[in-house]
Amino acid sequence: MPTKALHFRWFALPLAAVAAVAGLGGCSSSADEASASPTPGDPVASDGSLTLVEDGLDAGSTASLNAAATESFAGVSAPGAVMAIRTPEGTWAATIGFLDWDETTPITADVHQRVGSVTKTFTVTALLQLAERGDLSLDDPIDRYVPGMPNGDATLYDLAAMRSGIPSYTFDEEFQQTVFADPNHAWAPQELVDLVKGDAPMFAPGTRTFYSNTNTVLLGMVIEQVAGRPIQDVMQEQIIGPLGLSGTVFPTDASFPEPHANGYTTQGTDDGLPVDATDWNPSWGWTAGAMISDLDDLLVWGEALVTGEGLLSPEWQQTRLDSFDFSIPVYVGEGQDAPQSEARAYGLGLGLALGWYGHTGELPGYNTVVQHHPETGTTLIVMVNSDIKSGECPADARPRPAGAPPVRAKTRPCTSRTRSPRRSGRRSWRGERANAPRIVHESTEFENHLELARRAASGRAPRGSEAGPRCPRGRSGRLCRMIYAVSVWPGSDSEWGDGHGGARGREH
Repeated sequence: MPTKALHFRWFALPLAAVAAVAGLGGCSSSADEASASPTPGDPVASDGSLTLVEDGLDAGSTASLNAAATESFAGVSAPGAVMAIRTPEGTWAATIGFLDWDETTPITADVHQRVGSVTKTFTVTALLQLAERGDLSLDDPIDRYVPGMPNGDATLYDLAAMRSGIPSYTFDEEFQQTVFADPNHAWAPQELVDLVKGDAPMFAPGTRTFYSNTNTVLLGMVIEQVAGRPIQDVMQEQIIGPLGLSGTVFPTDASFPEPHANGYTTQGTDDGLPVDATDWNPSWGWTAGAMISDLDDLLVWGEALVTGEGLLSPEWQQTRLDSFDFSIPVYVGEGQDAPQSEARAYGLGLGLALGWYGHTGELPGYNTVVQHHPETGTTLIVMVNSDIKSGECPADARPRPAGAPPVRAKTRPCTSRTRSPRRSGRRSWRGERANAPRIVHESTEFENHLELARRAASGRAPRGSEAGPRCPRGRSGRLCRMIYAVSVWPGSDSEWGDGHGGARGREH
């Protein structure tokens, strides 16, 4: 199986926020830092610096979070970010950067975001709701609903927990070439799953874990059959409406509610320079990655997803939380496995990392993280308008074609260019070439998050870093060590390897 496929990439900024939350109690912040922090009600900074939207935490925690966000954002390849941390004591929310690469408009906290694979959490929740009602059984084989798939005897539970052995259509060369040649192509769900119908199974159902978008698209098809309604109506009636998620939609085309940030990617480009992917049709992700939401809604969703309140009975929610089976290894290639543990595991449409439950989601142009820590009642949300991995724009990037509007030089990675990112279009892509750069499979976003969280929690520097922990501006203790770890880590390989779709399968 190819190791190059569609990847919703992961980078350091969301992890810096996670690290800050985990280390709040061990932080010491100077009075000068606290007094220098922005305050809610300040106008959005015209220079893109951090703007505090909500400040419900103590001064020391706020100063540490402000510093962590600012430091991390300085090293990422994105125009802007929106982030929030909600605890029982209060909420911290902030914005930084811009809506667009030209840096014309500062980003605001009310922007809508394409949330990528966070969609999977909605899809599996809808499936569990139908199972709780008795409309289907998680033990039903997928062949009952969609005949002809590899491992047709895999159960709906296997699909929801990524244990089916059904390959992901995102590895298919025909799929990749179509996406690269025509990002506005409207994909039908049956068209997506048909791409792997003739493929051999990867392993016997229930014996391994492998992150496959085909699983969640198939579950969407099952939900539509059983509910007798289009998936967007099911989501609205069973989840979005009951929870009052007014900024959340399941799109049926490429439309994007206002306000929203422009999203940028280098995936599939000839020269490795960013293109504007804002209006690409997300239908290729469907129930695996097409949804749109905003900060307020994701704060509600992140908690409800893990507590089950308003969604599932306590018994069925516990079934979900008990679905992490550490005895089932991760498939990383023929004859190769890697372990799952409390530090990294995948269950029923839900990830687990050191007590944090949730999901990450990326698709071309956007990067999102939704996490909840039930022990402390803390929810973390980060949204970024780029999927470009930190530092992956070449330092000697060629200028844009003649006539493209200029932008002023920047100092962050992936900004060594003298022209604006081009709008997406057929001439921007080279999917017909055998050596075209491919988008790497999404699973590394989850792997990298877990690997880094483990190292950050222990206060150790990331693997491959020669420097030890350092504490800028007088900070000390566990928080400082963790902020350092996440700040220098982007680009490190995870322990889960290439076969699971790791970044080492990329061609650049």
